[in-house]
Amino acid sequence: MDPDLRAALLGVGIAFCAVFAALTIYAAVNLGLGLRTFGDLLALGFLAVSLLVIAMIAAGLIGAIRNPPDE
Repeated sequence: MDPDLRAALLGVGIAFCAVFAALTIYAAVNLGLGLRTFGDLLALGFLAVSLLVIAMIAAGLIGAIRNPPDE
C-alpha cells in the first residue's frame, strides 16, 4: 500500500474516533450524573460502552501508526 494513502486513511480513522469521542462526551455532559430513573442508568452504561469501543478502535489505529508494515 502506498505510504501516503496509509497515512491518509489512518488520519481519517483518528479523526473519526475523535469526533465520536467528542460527541459521546458531549452527550455524557448533557445527561449529567443525576441517576433519577433506570433509563438514566442505562444511558450511562451505554456511554461507558461507547467510550470503551472508541478506545479500542483508537488503540488499534495508534498501533498501526507506531508499527508500519515491512516493505
